[in-house]
Parts: sequence; structure tokens; C-alpha cells
Amino acid sequence: MAKLKVSVDVPIPPDDAWAHTANLAALGDWLTMHEAWRGAVPDELVAGTQLVGIASVKGLRNRVTWTVQAAEPPRRLVLRGAGKGGTKLGLELLVAPKGSGSEVTVDLELGGAPLFGPIGAGVARAVKGDIHRSLEKFVARYA
Repeated sequence: MAKLKVSVDVPIPPDDAWAHTANLAALGDWLTMHEAWRGAVPDELVAGTQLVGIASVKGLRNRVTWTVQAAEPPRRLVLRGAGKGGTKLGLELLVAPKGSGSEVTVDLELGGAPLFGPIGAGVARAVKGDIHRSLEKFVARYA
């Protein structure tokens, strides 16, 4: 499984950063790999909650069934996804206090048969720039 972790400093309090990070209904406003949800996003996220969305990685779209693994306000949200063709995704969104603001981290795992071995590592390298741009968009939108 290929992994990548990218963080950004945000000049807003951790509670505000969490409110935006954990607002899955607005995830597509800043996370470039998320296109849309298929169905309503619940107001409260708890372990076991399932959502279906469309993820796009370098132009390749995939319908993904996401399951909330952990929701620990105001610091951590963990989603595991199973996509078509055996793809597996992990998304962890973290918020931590940093100075007078916050640090927001996106921790992404890409796996499954289509992303096995060097292919997955190559995709992770390609996606890293997208995640950096996503976090820059987060700062521009919410700071």
C-alpha cells in the first residue's frame, strides 16, 4: 500500500479548522480528489457510518464506499474506502494546535490489486502535488 502524508499550517483556531476539516458535505470544496457524494452526508459522523462518493485521481474516477473508522472531534477523522476494481483507500484528516493556529494533515493510503507495488508508489508520488494544492486551497478558503 502506498502512503503519503502532507501537512499545512492554518492561521485559525483548532476548533474552526476541525469544523471545516470534518465537514464532509463541503469536502469537495478543497480536497481535489473528492468529486461528489452519492447521497446525503450525515450530520454526525460515528464509527461505522458509510458514505458513497466519487474519487478522482489524475483523471481516473472511481466510485468509493467509505466507512468511518474513527471520529474523534476535534482532532481526527479516519475513513476507509473500497472502490471498484479492488482499489482500497485510506484517508485520515488530522487537526492539531500549532502556535496561535492549527496544523491540518491529510494522511492518504492507496492500495488494492490495481495499485500494488511500484504502480501504487508512482500514483502516490503523482497525487502528492494534488494533496499539497488541496491544503493550499483549504488555507485560502478558510483562513
